[in-house]
Amino acid sequence: MSTIDLSNGELFRNAIRWEQTGEGVAVHRFTERQMELYARQKNYQIRSGCPAGICLDFVSDTASIELGYTVGEAARKWVVFDVFIDGVLIASQGAPSLEEDEGKLTLEYGHQNGAVKQRRWTIYLPQIANLTLRSLTLSEGAVVEAAKPYDRNLLCIGDSITQGMDARKPSSTYPVLLSRTLEMNLLNHGVGGYVFDADSLDEELPYKPDLITVAYGTNDWGRYQTMEAFREQCARFFAKANKLYSDIPMYVLTPFWRADQIQSRPLGSLEALSDTIRNVCAAYPNTRLVDGQRLIPNMTSLFGDAYLHPNDEGFLHIAMNLYKRIMTDRV
Repeated sequence: MSTIDLSNGELFRNAIRWEQTGEGVAVHRFTERQMELYARQKNYQIRSGCPAGICLDFVSDTASIELGYTVGEAARKWVVFDVFIDGVLIASQGAPSLEEDEGKLTLEYGHQNGAVKQRRWTIYLPQIANLTLRSLTLSEGAVVEAAKPYDRNLLCIGDSITQGMDARKPSSTYPVLLSRTLEMNLLNHGVGGYVFDADSLDEELPYKPDLITVAYGTNDWGRYQTMEAFREQCARFFAKANKLYSDIPMYVLTPFWRADQIQSRPLGSLEALSDTIRNVCAAYPNTRLVDGQRLIPNMTSLFGDAYLHPNDEGFLHIAMNLYKRIMTDRV
């Protein structure tokens, strides 16, 4: 068996940082400054540390893989890895609970008719658990090199739905589905529970997007007492976002359907909050408003918790409808 060195970060895709720890290699999708911001609150600290959208992406003639890892704090109680061979999903492996997880992913793929063949292996990491990769082992004598990245970059900013809760498969989240369909690299900047916050945008982010999606609002709806307070925070966010990315198409998704949206909140209805987002964004020519209520069918069966967080099928609807909107704009 051949053990591959992961410490140089060459085989990681959709990450901006990686670090060697006492247990192995940890990969990150946020800058250190952003992580310091999220660390002020425990739930944000855990969720920002999850490698949502990050994958190992390499070309190899190996007939098998063994990935050793350690799970840290998690936002959900399961851990799943998705394995693609030449762009086709061939395995989705993991544990139904953290207590049952063995800290090892093994897969035998073999060679057709005994012939050695170079294949592209893409392994998506869990989007809802902090993870340290201890080792990657391939078949004895196997050669490996980093897969060629896409030419364009997608940045997805948002809350838990953007991060990928409650998808079981990490490749089923709408940012991953959208990036694969558009053939773009991905940086997933979704953090469960988060809201419009200009400070979460880092001017020194070492990632230059060609397309951006923004999806906040559902958590803001329960946070602010007045619409004016929300408007102020929303306006600050988009003022900074458009200063950083004034020439980049920015698709702004108003809040998705949620089963309790008919309830009253101090600042008003969810629909009124969406109208405020639209009004704020009207000042920026590069923003394209997308009605989140039309991206996913208004059916509780498409939500993992039956009211707020989409399941795998629900995310498929979001990705499909958002892709259609983006492609329509390109025509």
